[in-house]
Amino acid sequence: MSKPCRLNRIVVIVFMLFTTFVGIAQNLQFVDLGVVEGEFRQYDRVLTWTNQSSDSVYLQFWSSNENLKFTPLKRSVGGGELIEIPISIALPEEAGDLEYELRLLDDNNLVLHGFQMSFKVLQSELDVFKAYRNVHFPFRTKEEVLNLRSGVRGDTLSAFFDVYNLGGQDLNAVNLNGGDSVHISFSTDKVAHHAFSKMRIDFISNSKTELGFQKRVFKFYNNKKLVTALPVQYTILPKKAANDQGPNLNIDISSYDFKVMNVGSAKEVEISVANNGNQPLVIEKVESNCDCLMYNNISSIAPGSSQILKVVFNATGRMGLERKTLAIFSNDPLKPVQILTFRAHVK
Repeated sequence: MSKPCRLNRIVVIVFMLFTTFVGIAQNLQFVDLGVVEGEFRQYDRVLTWTNQSSDSVYLQFWSSNENLKFTPLKRSVGGGELIEIPISIALPEEAGDLEYELRLLDDNNLVLHGFQMSFKVLQSELDVFKAYRNVHFPFRTKEEVLNLRSGVRGDTLSAFFDVYNLGGQDLNAVNLNGGDSVHISFSTDKVAHHAFSKMRIDFISNSKTELGFQKRVFKFYNNKKLVTALPVQYTILPKKAANDQGPNLNIDISSYDFKVMNVGSAKEVEISVANNGNQPLVIEKVESNCDCLMYNNISSIAPGSSQILKVVFNATGRMGLERKTLAIFSNDPLKPVQILTFRAHVK
């Protein structure tokens, strides 16, 4: 072969390699799949691609990684047509950062589009179960107590939680019953064993629901058989009135510092609780976040009157900087809940 022919052939090969590289570079789509938390066997995802040209193109798929599975496709895709590409990735046993590539080729094996997928796999027996360390059989959760947060009387308090089923078998999640005021549901009708699911808890309050911070165990049954007992917490607030006519709660001290105290000692403070409104003030509940705070009961205060709330901080078994609160629930239409804060330095 003459030198000019060889040179021409080299130029053609270089040009083909260059155009292939440019095609890949211009059409490479990076897809961040995030963190896979213990889905031990496989990760499923649906990718989409649209033929941006006005002409039909012949399409086929290619990947160099045997852990990336997809349904083979060899057909024409019309101009402007969108296709869905379901994929499954068989997860490796080792943890770490992984990358997979899926190429969309034409009938000449030239790259039309590329998906560069990256994600992080957690080590199932270590990382996942460190994060999901709380057991509420048959589930593991990140939360020690499932928090529905707060709402007023009459609200439905709802929250979602990620749970891992370790009960030894698939869980039928359709007919779980917790009573008229508590509902539980899952992202799928069946929660597979050794798999994650998203759980939703709904608590329906009413005008008689007890006010304040509540911590309860919600039990759920299937045909009278106990399936799970979940620790749940929430706070119910009084419902605000439509206007400001009525009682008015006024407290002369909203924050108090007991300063330095010895372990085992106790200090007391007197707080004036007044009704500056034109209707009787009803103290529905006084609640503390610690049994180290003790206080007397106040029930009702006439308009223009006041009562003394005696609060005692007991430093028995306490140490260091302490910050505790009292919540006063009343029928004040503007401020149905007022929080008092108490501090101390116990040595």
